[in-house]
Amino acid sequence: MPRFLKITLIALAAAAALLAAVAAYLVATFDPNDHKALLVERVQKDYQRTLAIPGPIALTLFPRLGLKLGAVSLSERQGRDEFASLQTAQVSLAVWPLLRREVVVDRVAVTGLRAKVTRFKDGRLSIDDLTSRDAAAAPPAAAAPAAPPLRLDIAGIAITDAAFTFDDQQTPRRVTLTNASVEAGRVTPGLAVPLALKGRLDANAPALGADLALEGRLTLGPAPGRVVVDALKAEVAATLGGRPWKATLAGTFDGDTVAQRYALNGLALDAVLPHPRGGNVALAAKGGVSALLGEPGRVDAKLAGRFDESTFTLAVDLPRLAPPALRFDAEFDRLDLDRYRSPAAPAGAASAAAPESPLDLSALRDLDASGQLRIGTLQALNLKAGAVRVGLRAAGGRLVFDPLAAELYAGRLAGRASVAATAAPRVALDAQLRGISIGPLLKDLTGEGRLEGRGDVTLDVTTAGRTVGAMTKALDGRAALRLQDGAVRGINVAQAIRQAKARLGGGGGGGTAGQGEATDFSELGASFTIAGGVAHNEDLDAKSPLLRVGGRGDIDLGAGRLDYLVKATVVATLEGQGGAELQALRGQTVPVKLSGPFSAIDWKIDFGAIAKDAARQKLEDKLGGPLEDKAKEKGKALEQEAKRQLGDKLKGLLGK
Repeated sequence: MPRFLKITLIALAAAAALLAAVAAYLVATFDPNDHKALLVERVQKDYQRTLAIPGPIALTLFPRLGLKLGAVSLSERQGRDEFASLQTAQVSLAVWPLLRREVVVDRVAVTGLRAKVTRFKDGRLSIDDLTSRDAAAAPPAAAAPAAPPLRLDIAGIAITDAAFTFDDQQTPRRVTLTNASVEAGRVTPGLAVPLALKGRLDANAPALGADLALEGRLTLGPAPGRVVVDALKAEVAATLGGRPWKATLAGTFDGDTVAQRYALNGLALDAVLPHPRGGNVALAAKGGVSALLGEPGRVDAKLAGRFDESTFTLAVDLPRLAPPALRFDAEFDRLDLDRYRSPAAPAGAASAAAPESPLDLSALRDLDASGQLRIGTLQALNLKAGAVRVGLRAAGGRLVFDPLAAELYAGRLAGRASVAATAAPRVALDAQLRGISIGPLLKDLTGEGRLEGRGDVTLDVTTAGRTVGAMTKALDGRAALRLQDGAVRGINVAQAIRQAKARLGGGGGGGTAGQGEATDFSELGASFTIAGGVAHNEDLDAKSPLLRVGGRGDIDLGAGRLDYLVKATVVATLEGQGGAELQALRGQTVPVKLSGPFSAIDWKIDFGAIAKDAARQKLEDKLGGPLEDKAKEKGKALEQEAKRQLGDKLKGLLGK
């Protein structure tokens, strides 16, 4: 053996023996438990937190640098309540790779980890002191050659029986993750490693309970802070509001913890959600989500898919996260909102209806949102519409829908609406309906189509109230309608006059409105002033071949009652109108009193008033003109005769 090689081997053997001796000495003489008090004191001084390590600390130096802990706990800042704790923790590192600036961890194992984070009402977090960076406190580092970065290599990670709690006192809301576990294989830059996570998530606002499971392949690097999880699959089986649902999400997660950029690409979402009427509703969507955290932050998402019977596309943009702002663009081919309304209570199930729940619009006060919604066909509150287009803006506690446009009931709707989250919520509507078929619209909206015809309706109304009922009773504004070729169902004025012609001497006729009867018209117009939920009309003008109809009265929307006087005038020409028997009423005005609840409107004709009008008409025919005019003429004649007689007497007195 060459001499230099022998010397080299002897030197290496001596160095190894020396290192082994030093390691043996350190293991025999160094006790990390002797330094627990110093560590506890340092944590108390720097963070004002109490560190407790009641169990022993075991240390090994060779061939692996290892540390094993028993129970450890850390208190809240300046308090005794527990912030975090664990039952056991074990980590070991290979010694020789450290000399090459490589951290090779054999395994990290943690059991019984517990942690609680609180967000106080002022927005502070209970961990702010642990996560803050005080750059001013650190002296500037002297210029030095950059050292090569450490290379991390972990053979495996096992975290079992972990639990985390987030107590949000701002909302307030409490969220807990229990029975959590994390399993990962070898973690080293550039190597894809299997990753699995499980846990139970619970929340109280809203009431939520969910079992979570996530798996995929984790890759770190090559750039610092880069994290990629491909073949990602997450499953959730949850109970929300007492109803079960489940969802599966797949895709690729790409994150940069340095730049705080994160993305979920190739997202595929499949969910089975509870249907309000029972059963389930399916949701399937594909797309992607990207996020930039920090200040002010940003989130962008695009999805397309199918929800129940509807095909949709959705683009959502959050241009800032604190305070949050929302921008969106959504389109549905069709949407039936009535499918998702809870079934109505059976008739008689609760005849003594409970008081209305007050409207809660507090969520609007901090909402900053804008967007566009387009729907091919829509059904809501039993109303049907097509080509729906809605623009939405929300800011300062006010929600505005502008434009509000749709095709419905053979016509078109154009207008705007607004909702304000005041103490008593306020609602305003300014709308024009052109060419609307009013009968089917009222039938779908109220269940009764007492008015038919096609034409225009305008609304300009406002209201305020804590409940829907209070809003109806506080309705104010204006309304108008102009219809053609329609009918008012419930009473046939012409037929009622025919049947009661024999009563012209006095008395009256009446009944309850029925859907089988109707008064046809070729034109109908009316305008309304609305105050306190009562619509008042003074200018009803309806025309038919047989009648001319006017009227005035009130429609009490809050009470659901009608109090209205219709004045029907029989036209002078009745030939060909089936009204020969009404010659006696030709040109007469027939008063019809309508009153009662919308569901059963009573009508009554005052034939005594008709007889008086008929007698008056006959007298006027004999006199050759209206009684008022004849009275004026007679009065003038009497005045002239009196003047003549007075003049004659004056002449006699004066002798002229």
